[in-house]
Amino acid sequence: MSRTRVGGMAVSLLLLSGMCAPSWAEHPAKSLMRLSNVGSQAQELASGARGEDGGSLQTGTPLPSWLDELLASVPQSGPTQPNAGNPQDQIQPTERVATPAKGPVQEPVTPVQEPVTPVQEPAGPVQEPIAEDGEFPRPRPIAPLYTSPALEGEGVWSPEGMPEDAQEKPLLYRTVYRPSAEFPNSVVHMVVFDMKRIKVRFFVGQTEPGVYHISEPSIREDNSKIVAVTNAMWMQRHAKGAGAIFRGQEVYPMVNGMATLVVYRDDSIDILEWTDDIPRHLIKDARQLRHLIVKNGRVVEEVAKGNKVQDAEIGLGGFLVDNNGVSTMRNKFWFLANRTAFGIREDGNLVFAMAHHCGTKDLAKALVLAGCKRAIHADANIHNIVCNFYFRGDKGKIVKRDKLSPDQLNYTMKRYDNGYTKDFFAFYER
Repeated sequence: MSRTRVGGMAVSLLLLSGMCAPSWAEHPAKSLMRLSNVGSQAQELASGARGEDGGSLQTGTPLPSWLDELLASVPQSGPTQPNAGNPQDQIQPTERVATPAKGPVQEPVTPVQEPVTPVQEPAGPVQEPIAEDGEFPRPRPIAPLYTSPALEGEGVWSPEGMPEDAQEKPLLYRTVYRPSAEFPNSVVHMVVFDMKRIKVRFFVGQTEPGVYHISEPSIREDNSKIVAVTNAMWMQRHAKGAGAIFRGQEVYPMVNGMATLVVYRDDSIDILEWTDDIPRHLIKDARQLRHLIVKNGRVVEEVAKGNKVQDAEIGLGGFLVDNNGVSTMRNKFWFLANRTAFGIREDGNLVFAMAHHCGTKDLAKALVLAGCKRAIHADANIHNIVCNFYFRGDKGKIVKRDKLSPDQLNYTMKRYDNGYTKDFFAFYER
């Protein structure tokens, strides 16, 4: 994705808010999914042949010695006890999810691999959520994969240094986590918003073609209530036909089956696979991009498109670059990049994640551990990833700014003060 310049669009910060979405929105477009069951079929065969005592057929007929030796090498079935301190045990088996396509979907040749094993034992058991005055419970801590070198505050959700309401109660929590067992330097910074007290607005970028189809592109919000601003999705030319709705007006046609972040007119929010069954009159804003990276609380490993099954890694249409602006697409690990994503939790709260040197599936894994049931990829590359926090003083005047990740570029902290060339989301206190 090419670097864009700041424009002078007379659009102030917008935001998208959300509580729990309507119940009908919990049923996204149907798609093909396959759970990983490698090993369980072998266990069933073993128990069926051996019987409960593991030494003879259920009819009582003695086993031939060669078959007994063969079955002895098959793991026995039975319940396993997960390690309460292991964050991998919090992740359900991965799925392969297929986006809707014309014609029958071909079954893949290779099975889905089981989740990777952490390279180090986590430090201590996972604790229950900590309630803050019974209003905005802190998410449960995530036990680290790595104990050395230690990363300060890893997996612990903290309100320290974050925007608060007038009663000095936290509006959001943040944490940092290393989700990858293969790449220890993959780091994900996350923030969870209290969507009962925050609303979100979507803004279309000044240079995006669709802005000319909007009758009121300069709608303003009350910046005295601003809490945060994040990047949105990719530029439209990289998004392969992704749809968008702005204040009820369709900017780009919506695509069935595509991952979609939706803001409803009641300021609730959801992330789902788009379907025409969703009533348009209930939608305020919506933005689409590719496929869900988390579905049903599980990391999406593969997607089916037409008659092909593809890896779920997302490559920004071949425009991923490193911090020096050099394309990563010729590298063996081309997918290690700066990325962002949004996830929706069961409690209706939204999580924004910013990852460095990270692949799509490890980013998705971090969101699953943060309690997200569905997630959508957002923008990528170091000059495009932004999460700014705003601190207000008397009469709502902004007196301080901060950023989610120390690796976010400093010049982006004032990017959205007067609108911007690309689309973005703004978060306001209700």
